[in-house]
Amino acid sequence: MLNVIVTGKIAEDGLKMLEDIALVTVIENPTSSELVKALPTADAILHKIGKLPAHLLEQAPKLKIIARHGVGLDDLDLDYIKSKGIKLTTTDNANSNAVAELTIGLIISLNRRIVEARKKLMTAGFWQREDLMGRELAGQTLGLIGFGRIGSRVAEFAEVLRMKVIVHDPFSTNLPPSIPRVAIDELLAVSDVVSVHCPLIDNTRGMLNSTTLPLMRKGALLINTARGGIVDEAQVIRMVVNGQLAGAALDVFSVEPPSISPNLEEHNNLIFTPHIAAMTLQTQNKMATMAAMEIKNYFGR
Repeated sequence: MLNVIVTGKIAEDGLKMLEDIALVTVIENPTSSELVKALPTADAILHKIGKLPAHLLEQAPKLKIIARHGVGLDDLDLDYIKSKGIKLTTTDNANSNAVAELTIGLIISLNRRIVEARKKLMTAGFWQREDLMGRELAGQTLGLIGFGRIGSRVAEFAEVLRMKVIVHDPFSTNLPPSIPRVAIDELLAVSDVVSVHCPLIDNTRGMLNSTTLPLMRKGALLINTARGGIVDEAQVIRMVVNGQLAGAALDVFSVEPPSISPNLEEHNNLIFTPHIAAMTLQTQNKMATMAAMEIKNYFGR
């Protein structure tokens, strides 16, 4: 019988699909020691969370396929996987709508000061509405770094809200005529909102750092729902605290879970969320079943 390892908790529909064809071991919070014990018999891995470097994958001599529950590949040793001829699949487009929706939600939340308004009303009965003046999205410039499936979906939503969209993406070939491609320095300088939607690769690691972030216009907003490691989070926080940026929303971090100072609680224009962009019932079910189907199809089951 096939042996399948599942790293992380997945939707029941996907799990049932695997249990119909294989002996399934679910490791909800995978550690190296747990993986070392489970990998020697693994024919397949449905990979949701945790890192799979070469020294762990070497413990899986039978491994034929890794079905990624998502699209990010930065937790995998791609060179090793390729060298061993292990098939690697992703659940392309399964999470695009969910991530785009959260991105727009964060942009609205910062512009309309929703977190601050809730906190002041709940804790102090605050009703001085003029002191909670926000900004409408219509007419603002949204700068997207990355124009793949998620970035393009964010652009669709933003244009409905009458934002002007510009893009920095040297590789995208699907930019519509209404959306100009610009250099990164120009995007940072003119955007009211900068939103990150590129993968974490060598060329993007540390892209937004202590040199590039200060190029952002004063009073702008920064959103990152892509990957930690692209943005220097400490620099972003400093710029929000000192007033150079009007706010920031980070759903991803270079180290997860992050260590966040309790002193930042008073800064209502800093929104931190625990990598929840793809955490909707629809998306989680879609990713689980798509990944499980890749494993079923590979083994002809």
